[in-house]
Amino acid sequence: MAITVEELVNIGSLGTRVLAGAEGLDRGIGWAHVCELAAPWEWLGDGDLVMTTGLGIPESPAAQDEYVRRLAGAGVVGVAVGENMYAPPLTPRMHRCADRVGLPLLLTRYEVPFAAMARTIAAANGVEELDRLSHALRVFEHLRLLVDGDGEAALMQRLEAEIGCRLHLLDARSLRPVAGSSPGLPASLRVALASQPPDPLGRRPSVLRLPEAQGVLVVPVPGPRRLLLVAIPNEGTRPDLTLLHHVTTVLSLEQATVVAQRERSRRLGASLLAQIIDGRVDPGTATEQLASVGLVGRWVLTASRGDPESDAWAQLHHALDDDGIPHLLLTRSGTTIALLPEEPEGVERLLSGLPAGAHSGVSEAFDSAASLQEAHRQARWALHLAEAREESVSEYSDREAGSPFLPGTLERSREVSTQVLGALLAYDEQHESALLLSLRVFLEENRSWQRAASRLHVHKQTLVYRMDRVEQLTGRRLSSTADVSELWLALQAGIASGVVPT
Repeated sequence: MAITVEELVNIGSLGTRVLAGAEGLDRGIGWAHVCELAAPWEWLGDGDLVMTTGLGIPESPAAQDEYVRRLAGAGVVGVAVGENMYAPPLTPRMHRCADRVGLPLLLTRYEVPFAAMARTIAAANGVEELDRLSHALRVFEHLRLLVDGDGEAALMQRLEAEIGCRLHLLDARSLRPVAGSSPGLPASLRVALASQPPDPLGRRPSVLRLPEAQGVLVVPVPGPRRLLLVAIPNEGTRPDLTLLHHVTTVLSLEQATVVAQRERSRRLGASLLAQIIDGRVDPGTATEQLASVGLVGRWVLTASRGDPESDAWAQLHHALDDDGIPHLLLTRSGTTIALLPEEPEGVERLLSGLPAGAHSGVSEAFDSAASLQEAHRQARWALHLAEAREESVSEYSDREAGSPFLPGTLERSREVSTQVLGALLAYDEQHESALLLSLRVFLEENRSWQRAASRLHVHKQTLVYRMDRVEQLTGRRLSSTADVSELWLALQAGIASGVVPT
């Protein structure tokens, strides 16, 4: 049996007396921690005794009231304040709140070291600590069983049985369950989590308690993904915070393995998709390889662009894997291409994982790998329309263009682009040169020789030579507004229709 607060107070050598909250003196102390933070409930939990010099205690009566209530709500069994140290005056309102919630408010003499109090509690609780250690060892033993071949779902079930809680492992951004997690997170908890204000510095508390859900703990899981573990205690139990942190360590190790496996699959999938789009693999072989990753029947291709600094792009394959949606992803020149099953759930999941403000184009449905190059052109065309119309997503339509100055169809865009830029395309292919890219960059930089040369990593004179060759091959002058306009619109039509490589 753990030492109680009353038993601790009755040890004369510890020089501690009760100021308020006497109704909670019979509560057992699991451990004692020195904590000078303003929000100790984010770090401590059930059965913990807070020892403080008073630095973290607020001054106003209302703030002291909240301080006590939040500690009691976290399961803390008492607060021992160092006498004549740094605490502000402990107000009558604070005393009344401690009495009301049954949280012992203690005063410890200045000359008594907190280490003496902690050692006393540790010595008294030797049996309980041995039991906690046994639980911790069993938690890590479950990880070994995972290595032996058990899946993520089985691991979660064993951990739930070990600590007496229902566990939900969520993506911290979307609050959706990751693969292997227990399904059925109550909607009220999801709403409560979504309503939590973000920390301006991106920090996460050691433990988050939701006022709307008594006893529920939310703990961040360290690792390559931003994950949250939600622990819902079984009836009549309270989760042990120390054991819960051991569980997050196990899950972090398990997720590191999952992430490594998924990253390898993502790279292989990107290589396969690039080969098919570029026509470097036989359609029959491509169909077999697509089937091996679950892409059978009919599928669609999407093209998406948005904020390149957002880490949402790196999480897309996790979002699709967590929902069991087969896919291939490829990123080229700032555009992310995805091959997905025709069912709308796949496209909807991908779109929900994009950063805010992103644009996407969706091709028609196809059932043959031989059609994937055409699907790629359609998705790029639809993306062009979405960006021109400032829409989040556009499905392929061969009826209208996004600009009145561009051709109205994908086929007509290909024809116009080839007509104007065909000589450059042929020259680049024959000589392995970069005239078309140089022209594109030169025009994107508003014909600034210095900026364009810097972006292309070439000398200014090299760029001058290239633009001379462009004028010779296209028969258009870069000093002519009419000719520059024609070249620019041909580039845009070529990019939208897939003629111009990106």
